[in-house]
Amino acid sequence: MLQTKVRKRAVAKPKQPETVAMHASDAEGKLHGVGIWDLRVFIVPDGKFWFAQGLEIDLAAQGDSVEDAKKNFEDGLASSIDLHLRMYGNIEKLLNLAPAEIWQEARRDRKRINVYSQVSLHNLAKSSEMARWFDNITYLLSGAAA
Repeated sequence: MLQTKVRKRAVAKPKQPETVAMHASDAEGKLHGVGIWDLRVFIVPDGKFWFAQGLEIDLAAQGDSVEDAKKNFEDGLASSIDLHLRMYGNIEKLLNLAPAEIWQEARRDRKRINVYSQVSLHNLAKSSEMARWFDNITYLLSGAAA
């Protein structure tokens, strides 16, 4: 009697990308560079629009098309980074995961997960120039508010 042994070969699963965020600044704290690599963004139809939701960073954007949603997400991320640098001096508070229900939906529909990376430069010295634009604002109160 001939016996055949069947051996199962272990196949390594492709490694999931790991999101990396890096922040560096000059000694004066005016010039900042921020890099974010392998951020997963879940993009789904939302009625007649498209919705892009970051998974490792809880940030969302909407657009008329997939490309529009991606562009709005990119712009929103750059603006959010700039705001966090101006408010806190770092990006730590930006690094929050999306809510669990978003992760659950993304796990069910993995093909809609895109991987996104960006490097942005931020010149915070410009904020003092911009603040001067608003130095001479006069606020008028109505009789009801006074």
